[in-house]
Amino acid sequence: MKPKSIIIPMKNIYLILLLLTASFTVRAQDTVKKAITRRFNVDEHSVVKDSTGKLYTFSEWTALTSTREYVLRPDDMNNANTTFTLLKKGNLPLKYRTAANTANTIPASQKNLSPEEAEEQRMASYPKPMESENFTIGQEIEPFSTHDMNGKKIKLKDLRGKVVMLNFWFIGCPPCRAEIPELNKLVEQYKDNPNVVFLAVALDARWDIRDFLKTTPYNFDIIDDGRFIANIYKIHLYPTTVILDKEGKVAFHTVSFAASSPYWMKKTINEALK
Repeated sequence: MKPKSIIIPMKNIYLILLLLTASFTVRAQDTVKKAITRRFNVDEHSVVKDSTGKLYTFSEWTALTSTREYVLRPDDMNNANTTFTLLKKGNLPLKYRTAANTANTIPASQKNLSPEEAEEQRMASYPKPMESENFTIGQEIEPFSTHDMNGKKIKLKDLRGKVVMLNFWFIGCPPCRAEIPELNKLVEQYKDNPNVVFLAVALDARWDIRDFLKTTPYNFDIIDDGRFIANIYKIHLYPTTVILDKEGKVAFHTVSFAASSPYWMKKTINEALK
């Protein structure tokens, strides 16, 4: 367990809300180009208020942020245990805006973009999602063989030649649940492409997953009781997502779920399909 991390350990669940633009992961470069990462502790004990000073309970602010319409901003960028301000997207104060999301600074040539193009540019301006410590780009990961929860045989080696997304999750993980609607959108976009495979490795038992899916559809091919697979890669932070290219090598990997994650996942899949 990593008590200082904003990632969720299995035994002590923390809600992860990676910040937009200013992000919970703030990177700078020193004279030797070494990345410096700043992290914040966010859990049920965090003090969260709005711009008027109104305090929110844990259930209140998590309900709002789960809609993806609200974000948390740290009040002190140098304090891991800082308080947070709850802000609605579109009402971000100037200090959190960038050229990509401030209308007055958008070049005239970009003002006629479609909403989809404008959103893609906005997401491209955000920091790349936090990477996992368990994988490296270009790594050929150890294959596994198992069955999905419907009894279908799955062998990772047999998926060579296809782009494969692996999502490691469990039902009791709030950010795991929060990302499911966005992951379902990815599945929908590639539903007619047989060269893209979506596998969700769940730690939960089959009957618990079936109950969960009654209220929360998850359109990945789900592997139940997948802890042994997570252990192969020494994964203990959730959610963890890995995208493998056609050669079975890691093309993208991340922990938690940032607002920019769908953009980078789609970008990686498209590049891997070329």
